[in-house]
Amino acid sequence: MQKTFEITPDRNFLQHFLTGCRVKSLAPEMVEKLKACSESDPYAAYGYGRWLSLVNPGGKCLKEAEVLLTWAGSSGVQDANAALAQMYFDGRTEADKAMPKMHAFFMDTSYKAGSELAQVMTMENTIFGDYGFREDPALVADILQKHIEKHPECDTLYYDLLGMALEDTDPEAAQKAFRVNIDRGDNESYYSLASLYQSAGDWDRACLVADEGARNGAVNCRRFKARMSQEDFLALSPEEQEALHKEISEGLDYAIAHHDRYACFLKGICLYYGNLGYTEDIIQALESLERGCEMGHGNCFWLKSVILHELGRGGVAKASLQAARLGDREQFTLEQVARGYVSRELSNHAEEIEELWLKEYLKVNPEDEDSKDSRGVIAVYPQGFYYAMDVDDGETLNLEALAEKVDARGFDVVHFSPVLSRITKALSLEGCHVAMLVDKDGYMKDLPDNMAGTIIYGQAQEIRGTVIFVLEDDKTYSLMPMVGLQRVYMFIQLLNAATGGLVRLPSSEELESIGAEDPGGFEEYDDFEEKYDDPDIFDGYEKFPDQEIEQEIEEDMVNVDTSTDAEPKEITVPVEKIMEGIAQCNLCIDTLIVSLQGHSEFAFASTEDLFYRLGIMEAIEKNIKQHGGYMIDEWQYVDSRQVPQDIRSRVRFK
Repeated sequence: MQKTFEITPDRNFLQHFLTGCRVKSLAPEMVEKLKACSESDPYAAYGYGRWLSLVNPGGKCLKEAEVLLTWAGSSGVQDANAALAQMYFDGRTEADKAMPKMHAFFMDTSYKAGSELAQVMTMENTIFGDYGFREDPALVADILQKHIEKHPECDTLYYDLLGMALEDTDPEAAQKAFRVNIDRGDNESYYSLASLYQSAGDWDRACLVADEGARNGAVNCRRFKARMSQEDFLALSPEEQEALHKEISEGLDYAIAHHDRYACFLKGICLYYGNLGYTEDIIQALESLERGCEMGHGNCFWLKSVILHELGRGGVAKASLQAARLGDREQFTLEQVARGYVSRELSNHAEEIEELWLKEYLKVNPEDEDSKDSRGVIAVYPQGFYYAMDVDDGETLNLEALAEKVDARGFDVVHFSPVLSRITKALSLEGCHVAMLVDKDGYMKDLPDNMAGTIIYGQAQEIRGTVIFVLEDDKTYSLMPMVGLQRVYMFIQLLNAATGGLVRLPSSEELESIGAEDPGGFEEYDDFEEKYDDPDIFDGYEKFPDQEIEQEIEEDMVNVDTSTDAEPKEITVPVEKIMEGIAQCNLCIDTLIVSLQGHSEFAFASTEDLFYRLGIMEAIEKNIKQHGGYMIDEWQYVDSRQVPQDIRSRVRFK
């Protein structure tokens, strides 16, 4: 590809901006030429604006890119409207807001007006299911095969797209498409072909292709070996490790200098974990990730938010919001967005979060069928701890019985407050809202201040005594218990965020002080014998006589530790010792931190995947049962103190 070319109002010019790699390969003198002409020539404005939107040199150029693309698009350069559409979806504009409707409008109008960039983006998004498009690589492959059959000398990028569309269903045809692209002098397919060989388990061949691509100017191939498994890296001799680390380090730095945002993520994660010869350095990792964030890489925002959270710094919610905009819709990311919404840390983005991300937050927290009928309320005591109370009195609450449990004569009801309204929206409640019950004699009895309750009330008036959170019907104002353990868990997380971390788990002494010593959870899971009478529990036990089953139950009961004197602790073990760590912990109260340092094969795995890949689920469930708790669904359990927990909060990976 030419590094410098004429600025002309035709495809000869526009083709240089059809892919990110082409844009980023522009020579500095070409960028200066576009900049110099951008005030008077809409095509130059488009070219320079597109370069700024992808490269963002200095990290403060997105506003200028938006202005240039807007002017070029209004002047008839339809590719500018397509480029602008992507910025709207990603929230990388002056408004700092994701706008899918604006994206859809500009993509639709530019596509219909003949924008080739809009057509290319549409096919790419349909291959991967990005930017609101339905994933359908087979459809794209069919379209491209017919197009290439009629126009075999078409732009090489269509061969690259065809290869990507066929990767999963026809690897041989995908290889052929990538090779055609390479043979015609376009180096973009080197990386795609190397990745295809790697996914097939042929690392050596993948590296040969990547090396060839690097020699021929493919910037992304310079960082290909940074995807190497840490286990394979450690299997090399010290001399080989040193040489390979030097190659990887130089390749990543070269790619970053040439505006490769994924290289920023790879370097960041190597520094975060201390992989591939890098020394673990979180601060340097953040520096690399910041550059990737400037260029709009979703994984960079995700890892940035993880590190900020780990360091206890601010900005976690904002980084998570941008990660969500750029495609990361995992539980950690969306929970941080919801927490930022409830705490008003993201108050400037409330409308966007309500429209887009609260629904996604609910999707990643589905209610298990076995626990969706659980019924209870959450009491928060003046000392700051919470306690989940069982409720078994039907659809409405027995307020007299509830008042007796917290030593109150009766309750006043806080029907609405700004914080309660945000929590209600975050939980996606329909037909009801979260309300707060307050001891009506709090001042007369000179009860202690409840700081969490005061914050939730938000009226510059102290709330005293124990407060209880319930649901209230929007029309009849009848009070109801909360339903579903997952929803209760989500509520507690949001309550903690809204109060700045004031709400916490109770200590053993605090549980005893409120008369809650018995183990258990919501009532339908309390009956130990009934649980073992369920035929579904014993699908795998038909071969055992009843006597053996009874003996196993008795052994489980003997092993239950119902003591409340144990102090929670943190245990950190390397991944190789994870089973020993589980055996040493009481996972109902302790936290096991598993260090993955030196194991890059786990670097891109989600927390949920790691639980299964490491084969520890059975050991965790056994540990929880031995210490007085029991599993409710795949991830949730109730411990011996009647507190709902998530096993992912008790076993964490670092």
